[in-house]
Amino acid sequence: MTDQILLPGQAAAPDGPADMTMMYVLHHAFRRDLRDFRAAAVRAAADDQPAWGRLADRWRLFTSELHTHHTKEDEILWPLLAGHARAAADLGSLRTLEQMEEEHDVLDPLLTSCDAGFTALSRRADRDVRDDLLDDLADLDAALDQHLGHEESAAVPILQRYVAGDEWEVIERDKFRGRPSVGHARRFLPWIFKGLDEAAAARVLAIGGPGMRLLLATARRGFERRESEVFG
Repeated sequence: MTDQILLPGQAAAPDGPADMTMMYVLHHAFRRDLRDFRAAAVRAAADDQPAWGRLADRWRLFTSELHTHHTKEDEILWPLLAGHARAAADLGSLRTLEQMEEEHDVLDPLLTSCDAGFTALSRRADRDVRDDLLDDLADLDAALDQHLGHEESAAVPILQRYVAGDEWEVIERDKFRGRPSVGHARRFLPWIFKGLDEAAAARVLAIGGPGMRLLLATARRGFERRESEVFG
């Protein structure tokens, strides 16, 4: 068994051979971002187009990483687990995996609506659009948290049942993390480390090694400056 990490807001950390640290760190970043966006949207005046423009730019980082994460799950992880479940005639697990994809589809229109709201407010003052955006962000926050919690409590146990620890390490390294460009890594790394406590950050750095440490060190200050400009 691998000692599993448990981060704030995380619904569960099921036991098993696969180290789920990077998935849980991503989930933490998604939850954290929505909390930050909701707070910033409450503070921003409807006629503060520069503030909404900064939020709209930062929103694209959040949605890009969420879309990439869900696409890899839909194309790589769920089919892998479904194959194991079908071989074992595990109908309960197959239904859970179907629900994972269905929940992704529920999130898409909420993300699109929020994106439209941020874009519109970056161009013109509109209190009705701002009010609608606040509602959409709240709905998205609830739906995404429910999905992530369901994944952590119901889908991860399927992975732990059917995927060996060394197999998951290869899948996570080669197919989920892959070989990002330096530019993407400089945006992504300080983003996932934001808000992690010292122990969690050390665990991620141990996985990433010296290259991750170097890229994080060179990118973090600029990222934190931009975050302060966006979220205050």
